[in-house]
Amino acid sequence: APRAGPPSDMFFLSPVLLRSKSKRLAVQLVSSVQTGFCYWTHKSPLKRETRVALRKYDPIVDRHVMFYEALIPKPLRKVRRPRPSAFMRWTGKNIQDMVKAVQRKHESKGRF
Repeated sequence: APRAGPPSDMFFLSPVLLRSKSKRLAVQLVSSVQTGFCYWTHKSPLKRETRVALRKYDPIVDRHVMFYEALIPKPLRKVRRPRPSAFMRWTGKNIQDMVKAVQRKHESKGRF
């Protein structure tokens, strides 16, 4: 019996499609009494330059205190450097060393 509904292979789930489409910025609010307790909330991208400060409940000290927006560290992007042989081919620097190495390899093996 044929199944009703679309086939399952029609749905292509990529990280791009699964990502939130919201333009709002996630911010972390940290307690001013330094208990380590924090809240997460969102703010408008138009208020990117202003720092959020809210009076909220801190259960560790059992009272309402000020919570300030904390800086969220951005992940470090790894700099991708080209392979040395590719770099030599693109720039021409130290190309003679590469030519000598290939020549020695050819002489020892008799092929490339």
